[in-house]
Amino acid sequence: MAAQENAERPAPDPRLKVLKKFRGKFLPKGPLRERHRELLKRWESGDDHGGVTFEELKALLDDWRADQARRKNPKAAAQA
Repeated sequence: MAAQENAERPAPDPRLKVLKKFRGKFLPKGPLRERHRELLKRWESGDDHGGVTFEELKALLDDWRADQARRKNPKAAAQA
């Protein structure tokens, strides 16, 4: 019975997995916060989510993580 239910359910949107990583997180003022706001405006614009791509969300997440690492340890980030 469970296999039949899985066959009928569509695959989850991979963009949601990346988007959820920003929930409850602090984005400092600046370009990262502005990019996030623009992506969310597009995301909430309609059923097709404004054409927001997985790559756009993943790039924002990677940039945010790099920024967090730089803020936690600026000396190590300067050497890399």
